[in-house]
Amino acid sequence: MKWIIIELSSLLLMAGCATGIGGQTSDTVRGVASYRERIAVPPGTQLEVKLEDVSRADAPSVTIANTSIPNAGQPPYQFELPYHASQIIASHRYTVRASLTHQGQLLFTTDQLYPVITSGNPNEVNLLLKPIKVLPVSPMVGSDRDAHNCIPSAGYTWCARENACVRPWELAKQKGFASSEKAFQSYCTANQ
Repeated sequence: MKWIIIELSSLLLMAGCATGIGGQTSDTVRGVASYRERIAVPPGTQLEVKLEDVSRADAPSVTIANTSIPNAGQPPYQFELPYHASQIIASHRYTVRASLTHQGQLLFTTDQLYPVITSGNPNEVNLLLKPIKVLPVSPMVGSDRDAHNCIPSAGYTWCARENACVRPWELAKQKGFASSEKAFQSYCTANQ
């Protein structure tokens, strides 16, 4: 009888350890995030990891837990996502995703699903982050301006004689001189 009381009190003690604030049981998803590239991220890079319910195909995912590590340093990155067991529905699908950002610019992110918790999936995961390729931004035609406020990408050049931005070939046709760089310079710099 004495050992039954000891066993019962041990079970109650273990149940009490798994109970969080307000009597809700809690658990944790743990893992490591890393990338394969042999490059260092800049100081101040932030890691963000999310546990999400992705069960509904016709709706956005629901964030169950997230953690953010400012000044994450270099990989590998260890993380923990504590969550309340009451938020987990056995028939739902849960995944973990992560991203590395620096000054608001996305550097690395997960590009596949990492299932956890339900359907026999573990509570520990290894995330592989993929680099984000930033495409060079080409300026829009017309967004460039020179010292005279002319738009060179649209063909405009300053002509002092006309005191305006002009297209050389149009001015040559209008004023009757040859459509060449030399003739344009000669016309526009005359009488200054």
